[in-house]
Amino acid sequence: MTVKILGISGTPVQGGNCDKLVQLALESAEEVGDVQTEFIALAEKEIAPCQHCQYCIENKTDCKVQDDANPIFEVMKAADGLIVGAPTWNWNAAPHMQTLMSRARKILFFTHDFRNKPFGVLTLGWFGRGNEYSKLQLKILLEAFSMIPVAEGEATSSAAAFRQKARYMEHGVLDDPLGVRLAKNVGYRVTEMAKLIEHSIESGFSFPPEYQADRKGDTLKFKKKEFKDGVWR
Repeated sequence: MTVKILGISGTPVQGGNCDKLVQLALESAEEVGDVQTEFIALAEKEIAPCQHCQYCIENKTDCKVQDDANPIFEVMKAADGLIVGAPTWNWNAAPHMQTLMSRARKILFFTHDFRNKPFGVLTLGWFGRGNEYSKLQLKILLEAFSMIPVAEGEATSSAAAFRQKARYMEHGVLDDPLGVRLAKNVGYRVTEMAKLIEHSIESGFSFPPEYQADRKGDTLKFKKKEFKDGVWR
């Protein structure tokens, strides 16, 4: 059974510590066997924030803005598991993943294409502070789409976090033994859960449609609703 694990690095620094951490998790996933991986660096992409124009809601279709967001969502749909990384900025996750997911309103409200995908989150910081907040923000962001959090990890990129002179370590996050171990575990854990879910699907398991709901308790289908006065009724 082969599963596909997708890694997304949400940072403007191409080839930096966040990319390294996500790629390390993907390499660990490949160690399990029968795993295909793909890596997306948001630093290479043009993604505009949602303007809340309601085009996608009124028409139940993809965002009308033509940039890299919709193609990324197609890759996410095809993945069996997801690993997301973002650096910690001012005790917050860098905003690039938030910008991307703000454009997925059609999926959130109508198609539910990300439902039940297992995911892991990774973050890193210079001083090792605020990482817990960043991981929580990333988990909340993806759980809104009824995805399943299964692992998390963090690393430091500077010796300042170890009470040494403020300087970057030679290989950044890869010189943090605990961070490396946690990142590898994210890769293993997401792969494990992706394989278990895929196995249950291949075995014919299905959950009764009448009990399938999103995180708000709404049914997954909008069969009898209409868009009226700016809302679906």
